[in-house]
Amino acid sequence: MSEVKRNIAVTFLFLVCVYGLYAAYTRGNANAWYFKAEFALNDWAAEGKIPNIQQYTETLAAIEKAHSLDPGHPHYVHMLGRIIHLGIDNEFESIDKLSVVKRKYLKASELRPLWPDPWVDLARLNHYLHGYNAETQFYLERALKTGPFVDSVTISTVEILLLHWEELSGGDRALLFEQFDIATKQAKALKAVLSFAQQIEQEKLLCLQLKYNPKYIKKKKSKIFKQFCK
Repeated sequence: MSEVKRNIAVTFLFLVCVYGLYAAYTRGNANAWYFKAEFALNDWAAEGKIPNIQQYTETLAAIEKAHSLDPGHPHYVHMLGRIIHLGIDNEFESIDKLSVVKRKYLKASELRPLWPDPWVDLARLNHYLHGYNAETQFYLERALKTGPFVDSVTISTVEILLLHWEELSGGDRALLFEQFDIATKQAKALKAVLSFAQQIEQEKLLCLQLKYNPKYIKKKKSKIFKQFCK
C-alpha cells in the first residue's frame, strides 16, 4: 500500500472513530435528559397532578432537549407528546396543542409500530376528540394486537367500550368482556376498571360477571369485589 493510500485509510478510520464517539456522546446525553423527564413523569403519576408550572416547563425542556439530540428515538417523541398532553390536562397549555400531541403519538407509532403505548394513547386521545369512531377503533385494534396483556391497553379498552355500551355491536360487547377477563387477572387493572365503571354508573354490568360467572368464584371473596360490588 502506498503512503498516500495508507494516510487516506488512517484518516478515514479516524473520522469514523470521531463520529462514533460523537454519536455515542449525543445519544448518552439525550438519554440523560430523557430520564430526567421520566422521573418527573413518575412523580406526577404518584401525586395525580403536576405540582406547578415551573416543574412542567423544566420537564418539557428536558424532553425537548432529548428529542432534539435524537429525533428518531420513538420513546423521546412519545414522551414529548405525553408531557404536552399532561400540560393541557393541568391547564398549563392550550387545548389547541392536542393537535401537536396527536402528531407526536403518530410519529412514535411510525417509528416503533409494534409498541402498544403510542397506539393506546392515540385511541384515548381520538376518543376524547371524536368519540368511538372508526379511527378510535383502529387505534384500539393496533394497541390490542401489539400489547394484548398490557394493563394500560386492557384498562383503556374496557373504559372506552363501557362508555358506549348501549351502542356497541355484539362483537364489541364480546371484546369488552374478553378484556375484562384479562383485567380480572391483575388486581391493579381490575380495581381500575371497576372504579371507572362505578364513576359512570356501569359497575353493575361488570359486577354481574364477577357474581354469577363460575370462573370468577374466587374473586367474590376478594376485597375489590366487596369494595365495588356490594
